[in-house]
Amino acid sequence: MLNPFKALGDINQMRKSAMEIQKALSGMLFTGRDGNVEVVMNGNQEVIDVRIDNVSNEPAKRALTNVIKQSQQAAAGKLAEISKGMGM
Repeated sequence: MLNPFKALGDINQMRKSAMEIQKALSGMLFTGRDGNVEVVMNGNQEVIDVRIDNVSNEPAKRALTNVIKQSQQAAAGKLAEISKGMGM
């Protein structure tokens, strides 16, 4: 017989693991450079800094942050569609 409470435990363990991974990723920094442009992000895809000619550029940082959020929301929406189709 299938124990429905076991599934809740599995979900809680998955959630705990995801939170641990997210915490570890937030401490990682990634830097991309091309010409006179440098972008620094953490592992959670949060833009930390955008530098052009070695000068921090807040409008570019905000634009990158916005487009990353849009793509993450689109991905989450597609994942929700797939999950719904699988009866989750």
